[in-house]
Amino acid sequence: MGQNQPSAATGDKNNQFNSATIEKELLEKLVKLTHYDRKEIRQLYTQFFQEVPMGYIPKEDFGQLTELMGIKDEFITSLVFNCFDRNCDGSISFDEFIISMSIMTRGTVEEKLEFAFKLYDLNNDGFVFKTEMIRIVSALYQMLGDLVTLQGDFDMPIKLVEKIFAEMDTDNDGKLSLEEYKEGAKKSPEIMMGLGLF
Repeated sequence: MGQNQPSAATGDKNNQFNSATIEKELLEKLVKLTHYDRKEIRQLYTQFFQEVPMGYIPKEDFGQLTELMGIKDEFITSLVFNCFDRNCDGSISFDEFIISMSIMTRGTVEEKLEFAFKLYDLNNDGFVFKTEMIRIVSALYQMLGDLVTLQGDFDMPIKLVEKIFAEMDTDNDGKLSLEEYKEGAKKSPEIMMGLGLF
């Protein structure tokens, strides 16, 4: 394939998918970056392109996918989309999709914590502020609705966020760094149990 021609395997928007065979270079890259083996990646590749023949998932279509998973909140859908869209081009290619799914389904604690932190870091500045976390936790509480009965320290989003910051914000600067978040989460069984949702 010439240097100026986009690759269908990476889900370029200007190129329609026309082959069910993953390029060897992409396969080897994904074996290294994910927790899937070659056979699983080939199967996922074929399935992805059967469902998404153009080779990428635009942001507009991602909402339909998350709705099938029970996520109907547009804000939460947007957050998840942004975590999947690793190159921030407004669409999710096969490799972006498979890397994120690998983290969510088979990732290490470290990978899942980094993924969750990225979800909370709304402005991508490398920190999570209380306002960001309150906004997300409030949306999650609304989304879960009657599915979860919350009591005591966790009956309101603000209480949960205050507790998280009291435990994690070790330098008391009103924001969480990735390291503070990871260390605090590892010490908190509630947060570690929440990661089991992935």
